[in-house]
Amino acid sequence: MKQLSFFLLLFFVQLAVNAQQSAVRPDDPEFIAKYANMDFKGKFAAVIDNDETNNYWLLDFSVLPSRFERVYFMNLSFSHQEIVNVDSDISKSRICFISNLKYKETDVLNLFKKIREQVGSVSSSWPEENKVQWLRNNDKYK
Repeated sequence: MKQLSFFLLLFFVQLAVNAQQSAVRPDDPEFIAKYANMDFKGKFAAVIDNDETNNYWLLDFSVLPSRFERVYFMNLSFSHQEIVNVDSDISKSRICFISNLKYKETDVLNLFKKIREQVGSVSSSWPEENKVQWLRNNDKYK
């Protein structure tokens, strides 16, 4: 009886662990290879997967060429409850986010677009010395 209880406990623990694993694993070489040549069809972001709770997004960070733009984008994204970053390596050309299914895909796409436009506006209007100073105070990705 103890063996059966032990195996049942082990089985349920394994189920719980598997249920908590994300569909998006940005550090997994297979995941990176799968999306390395993804065609965004001119968009900045695209849904790459979903489950019963979330949409999983891949963003084309190659359109944000400078470190300032990438860090600024990430900082702006933290102020929006609709999206959650799940990939902290901003040096990559693709980066992952999650949004709850209660938020429409079009709304989330528009949010990513809006943040990107804000980044572009700030980046084009700030002098380089302001960007350097801002990065000194706000770059958590060192």
